[in-house]
Amino acid sequence: MKSRLVFSFSLLLFSIFVSTSAIAQFQGQITMNIYSEDNGVPNTSELNMFVTAQRIFVKGENEVSLTEGVNSGGILIRNDMKDFIILMDDNDALQVTKSEIEGLFKMFSSMSGSSSSSNKRDRAGFEYTGKTKSINGYETSELRIWNKSKDENGEYISVWLTPNVDINWGMLAQTWENLPEDADEAVNQVSQEAIFKSKNFPMLIEVTSDEGTEVIMEVTNIYKTNLAKAMVEIPAGVNLIGVSDLMFKMMSGGR
Repeated sequence: MKSRLVFSFSLLLFSIFVSTSAIAQFQGQITMNIYSEDNGVPNTSELNMFVTAQRIFVKGENEVSLTEGVNSGGILIRNDMKDFIILMDDNDALQVTKSEIEGLFKMFSSMSGSSSSSNKRDRAGFEYTGKTKSINGYETSELRIWNKSKDENGEYISVWLTPNVDINWGMLAQTWENLPEDADEAVNQVSQEAIFKSKNFPMLIEVTSDEGTEVIMEVTNIYKTNLAKAMVEIPAGVNLIGVSDLMFKMMSGGR
């Protein structure tokens, strides 16, 4: 249960960090730490989010594996161009629209034999507890999320949200099709009600289980900077490819 919760709300976190709108008020950089374990060894990685009125660039310390043979070194969301630019190996970058991403989710689900969002298990429940705390100078309130299955031993996620980071939500605030079950639950249910419609921003995410409370994400710095303008441009020398090019690359073993 605990690992599934962490995976599900890592996808929730992803959906939050890659959404934007044309009228976002905040411009600058948001830095956060992501905590995980690798064979029982604690691991901390840094994730940076650069925000302007039209675009967001999300980049971590390490590449993220999107599927077999496809790694991402960062994701650029261009609201003005209505597309996503996914930086990959060999100076390639996948240029893709929302509908094309939904199609890729469907294809990858079929290839891996995993469940799609059409076969739903018990949905997540969530509520504001009324608890508050100050995090890095921002007043936050606790949103508690749990799985409704009766055999989950009271485990839950705490997301500490602030309304004081003025980022409006855009493309990912829409309903997404063909997502895996965990992602569908996180993006199309919890994110819509608790994040996008309420215009909140997560400062801290914790998992509580019978082993105690564990932090899986925390924002470490938020500051306004013009550096974001340079970071939301496609790097020089990057070759844009489409979905058909990506399919060919995967079938040919990356050659």
